[in-house]
Amino acid sequence: MDLNRATEIIKNSDRITVFTGAGISTASGIPDFRGENGLYRTVQKTYNLPSGETLFDIDYFDWDPRPFYRFTGDMYGLDPQPTRCHRLLARWEEEGRINLVITQNIDGLHQKGGTKHLLECHGTYDRGHCRACGCEYGLDEYEATMIRGEVPHCSCGGVIKPDVVFFGENLPDEFYRLWENPPESDLILILGTSLNVHPASDLALKLINRAPSLIVNRDATDFDRFIDTVIHGELEEFARTMEESFRFTL
Repeated sequence: MDLNRATEIIKNSDRITVFTGAGISTASGIPDFRGENGLYRTVQKTYNLPSGETLFDIDYFDWDPRPFYRFTGDMYGLDPQPTRCHRLLARWEEEGRINLVITQNIDGLHQKGGTKHLLECHGTYDRGHCRACGCEYGLDEYEATMIRGEVPHCSCGGVIKPDVVFFGENLPDEFYRLWENPPESDLILILGTSLNVHPASDLALKLINRAPSLIVNRDATDFDRFIDTVIHGELEEFARTMEESFRFTL
């Protein structure tokens, strides 16, 4: 892929808003959700679910939370680490080039990679709430149970659910505040997403009407025609090229 144009655009930008999807994390060993070998295909068989999406369905979770926690325990076992692209974004943020990273991901790799100004559209594992009494828990209070692939319980006996957004739940309040007051940007940089997961992707589509836009994604998306600069390719190649162009080591 020809990244010369992308390099030029980014070098001339210093208020970049970034929007990321599962594609930024595949190099860490986490498969995407909807790809040919994506998580939704594998979890349906592995955890004997009606469909892959059932894993994140709030009604199914309330009926039987065990598949979700088995999956979570298996993901912890992979011990994924930030990719070169995660570290690249953190470096650009440190330099003052990026003002905000918006992610659809729940893997925590942006934080591990060093990003500080982050909106997690689909929530976080960092805290959880009891489905029965609403009591809040910090990750350290239930992480060990999750790592074992077991269901954590509140002192009242209810099931603790991490604040990850499931199908049937609203996105975090921060998402809607950002929707009403988008950041001032001179570039919308979209990385590793098909833009098909709504309503999170609707925010990206709203932002591209406010500033020049650039997408880097392995495959074509249904929205490429609305984006100013489109590059199809692997994000780790993109990150390596940026590392060379900006003359730093990640």
